[in-house]
Amino acid sequence: MPGIVSNCWQWQLAHGILLEDLLGQALDRGYHVIELRQTCLGGFEDCERGFPKVSALGSLTSQFPEIQFNLALSLPFLGRIEVSEDPLFKLAVEAAQALSGRFFPHLRLVDLDTSDGVLKGRELEIAHQIFRLALPLVDSGGWLSLEHSLQPWVYFSKVVKEARQLLGSCSARLRVCYDPANLLVAPDHPDPSLVVRNLDVTSLSMIHLKQFKAEQFQTTVESGEIDWQTQFSVLDQLGYVGPALFEVQSARDVWTNLDRSRTYLESLGGCFAGGER
Repeated sequence: MPGIVSNCWQWQLAHGILLEDLLGQALDRGYHVIELRQTCLGGFEDCERGFPKVSALGSLTSQFPEIQFNLALSLPFLGRIEVSEDPLFKLAVEAAQALSGRFFPHLRLVDLDTSDGVLKGRELEIAHQIFRLALPLVDSGGWLSLEHSLQPWVYFSKVVKEARQLLGSCSARLRVCYDPANLLVAPDHPDPSLVVRNLDVTSLSMIHLKQFKAEQFQTTVESGEIDWQTQFSVLDQLGYVGPALFEVQSARDVWTNLDRSRTYLESLGGCFAGGER
């Protein structure tokens, strides 16, 4: 199922186009899964603090009941301990619950601050931290998704696996947002074509679609350092049926770029085979 991350619309939001109008255009174009990314929520967040406006976000579910929303934000969940007590995290849980509509609360976190140098030897400690972050989503029937960013993939995948084990019968409520392009900037430089072959697709909540070329992320998903044909071929073989969300670099002609990206990926076969869960 194709979707969009709202930072694709950063240019549009900065030039006064309303988030509601962008969501309407997305729905008209067949995008039924939307990730609302912190700093790219338009009037639905406190721009100075990056805090979501819970009641305002809740109104989107009545305007767009067909859209499956999740909320995404950056928190140092691999570094600072007791992030579960952070006011931003607590508010984000409330916002994810307000956005659930006829689906389920879904919060995605990424850690853009913690480097690999402070992680060694703290696997169990951080696994327990992730466990505590997942509990309020579990209690409300939702999911917590974690996206790998600047840390070694081996470390990230290990602590998430340990946190899922701590959750026991509720382990399916903690999932990974898989973004192969992020692997290219990880300090351990894993090969995305090898990583995808070792994924447990039952632990994935979504895939982010972007491309990396000439040492920067691109405004379209076409040919580049990520071999998307291999990625989708392997994911299809593994039985992945979840959503795939575009996260291209924002530009004035974003809809043209998304059309080009979608046409390219569809030409590879099996790119949007997922359905609702």
